[in-house]
Amino acid sequence: MFKISEMKNAIIAATFVFAFTGCDAESNNTTTTPSTSEEEIKAITYIKNEFNISNPNPRKIDLISMMSGNPGIFVYQNEGLKYLIVPGVSDADRTIRENAPRGKTFVFYKDHKSWSTYTIEEDIASTWTIRNFDSNSDFFILGDANEIGLNWQDWAGDIIKGVPNNGKITWSRVNTETEMGFYHDVSLGNLNSDGITDILGVGFNVFMGNHSGYSFQDGASLFEYNFNRPFAFELYDLDNDGIDELISADYHEEYGTLQSNRISIHKLNSQDQKFKQVFTSKDSKAFFNEDRGATSIYVEDFNNDGLVDISVAREVSGSESFEVWLNNDNFNFSPHFSKEFSCNEFNFLEYEVMDANLDGYLDIILRPETCGGIPTSSFQFSSYSEYGKGIQLNDCIWLNDGNAKFYKYTQKELTTPIWVNYLYPYMENNKLHFVGFEYDELFYNEIDNSLKVNIVDFEINF
Repeated sequence: MFKISEMKNAIIAATFVFAFTGCDAESNNTTTTPSTSEEEIKAITYIKNEFNISNPNPRKIDLISMMSGNPGIFVYQNEGLKYLIVPGVSDADRTIRENAPRGKTFVFYKDHKSWSTYTIEEDIASTWTIRNFDSNSDFFILGDANEIGLNWQDWAGDIIKGVPNNGKITWSRVNTETEMGFYHDVSLGNLNSDGITDILGVGFNVFMGNHSGYSFQDGASLFEYNFNRPFAFELYDLDNDGIDELISADYHEEYGTLQSNRISIHKLNSQDQKFKQVFTSKDSKAFFNEDRGATSIYVEDFNNDGLVDISVAREVSGSESFEVWLNNDNFNFSPHFSKEFSCNEFNFLEYEVMDANLDGYLDIILRPETCGGIPTSSFQFSSYSEYGKGIQLNDCIWLNDGNAKFYKYTQKELTTPIWVNYLYPYMENNKLHFVGFEYDELFYNEIDNSLKVNIVDFEINF
């Protein structure tokens, strides 16, 4: 991995939008956007860190796509350090995996003031399309779904592991070439009682952790599963016996059947050493009037009763949703709350769970996205704040009422003055942040293959 350029900061108090302004990575020129009201100053502050990025990929589109609608972008925090992981993206126009080289992965680093520098990671960290990720206090993993070509059965990517090491990331591939898969989701957990972290990938590809690395195991011999294999799941020890259960939700089942819009729990049976179903929901119409495919799952205690609940993100053509199932104990869950969005009104790409307003209850913070590349009524396009608005963050913030029902934050208007392609939420010093990229691809320098990019980091003041 190698260091590219130093950046420059501008700490700006205002409402914001994500847009790219040109600046030289070696200069101290910054752009300040004036605030429009005292109320907006109180609601949002932001820093803008400017970089001149040299494209390490063979094509311009790989760099542009990496910062626009990339589902794998996230912030990893470890020992007081913050890493903005930006996985590489391959050329979306390619239809054959062998003709689509992986894109280079970037890591941006935040010190106590700003996003101060970045590195382009070694080839082992390069990826096609990261869909989901998981982490613990020691490392994180990325699931590469590949998604090159029209036939999803040909999609095959890697599970990539990142370990923080003296302020940098040490990378490795968990699988071999023959163990590649459609890793739309990946989860860390413990599938036996040895206390060593294991990894599960879509298709029930299991990588059992040991003291020297991981050993591959075909999950067909481990999971007794009677439905379509899920694209979204989580490993969690619901009964505190030292072995995680498999919590899953369906993708592409027939609406009205018991399989549709379901969640299921599989527990390890000690007699035959297989994970067998101990719960599945029985009302496919509890939340929705159509079948919706699950794309990610979180297991958290949303009503502070000491029992962890299950939240699920789902999708169908032109619509996204999230839902919460309450834990009634003894592997029994009941439908409790759901919210769906028309893509044309507001679109999101998965979500994060955190106590955003510090009231002691976990909230759901959505990661906003355009609707097929077209800005929605909440994700409006404007490169100039005086001519329009940016992203309305109110639509991203769903606060917990204390009973695991969620309402949109409306106390203050949180609309950005500049437009951004993507935002990722995280907590820092008990404040909700959204971080994303501002750039203008029309100013891509074809001569030296570089692009001027701002990292914009917004702090929300409830």
